[in-house]
Amino acid sequence: MKTKLLTFLLSFFISIASIAQDQEVFKVLASKGTNKYTTGGSTEAKPVLIGKKLYQNDEIIVGDNSYLGLAHKSGKTIELKKAGTYKVSQLSSEVSAQNSSVSKKYIDFVLGEMSSDVEDMSKNRHKYMDVTGSVERGDEQQQLKLLAPKEAYVLNAPVTLKWYPVKDAKKYIVKVTNMFDEPIFETETSETSISVDLSKLKINEEKNLLWSVEVKGKPDLQSKASLKYPADEKVTLVNEQFKELKSTLSEETAINKFVMASFYEDNEFYLNAVESYEAAIKLEPEVEDYKIAYGQFLSRTGLAQNETK
Repeated sequence: MKTKLLTFLLSFFISIASIAQDQEVFKVLASKGTNKYTTGGSTEAKPVLIGKKLYQNDEIIVGDNSYLGLAHKSGKTIELKKAGTYKVSQLSSEVSAQNSSVSKKYIDFVLGEMSSDVEDMSKNRHKYMDVTGSVERGDEQQQLKLLAPKEAYVLNAPVTLKWYPVKDAKKYIVKVTNMFDEPIFETETSETSISVDLSKLKINEEKNLLWSVEVKGKPDLQSKASLKYPADEKVTLVNEQFKELKSTLSEETAINKFVMASFYEDNEFYLNAVESYEAAIKLEPEVEDYKIAYGQFLSRTGLAQNETK
């Protein structure tokens, strides 16, 4: 009887240990270079792909000049930039145990958007890279297009207003007005973006604003869009989620900016999403996955240079 009981308990604990070993620990959000992984006691190294789930007993092999952006099951993120072999169990123990349901939600949002297209991503990398490249290169055009939808939600905080360059334009006039076309803010710039701190503008009780950009000396070359303040209940929810996300994703890393971009997009703060995507690319300019994700975002929201929403 005792022998059977011991056998049962041994089998039970082995099963528990096996389940723990099979538990998902990380998901892959971005990868550059030669990154591979091995499972269990296997010596077969397989390529690490976007969305790949890594388990407790896996090992990761990061190649020379490579990069790996991982999301932990707790909602935290980690970047691997140094070549070498890493035990997933060890990496997991180094990640804070703080759990964030909000962070996990937007990590899943990121992966969902990156894999939602029916198109094979491997065949369309250049398409999305080209979309992003048009923003980075500043491909000049004969019309003025804002890097923003016709309507975008904003908060009483700094926001970056951005547009595509117009051929031969030397200066742009940027204006913010109320719905009665009364000026609230106006400036000139030779750049194709400007940061405006809405909290410092005398907006009063306005819930909708207009912003416009025109080429100086060519008033026919202009474009405008609206800035909308969300309802108070949405502001409260967004601020709560933002506070939790910033607490979880406190480091200024590309992968954290990437996840923050998904939060902004999901809540229709597209101007902030643009800023976060570009910050991620600036932090890790050689990681194509961030550029591809930005190109996907621009395409699906109609913000790409030759697309309309």
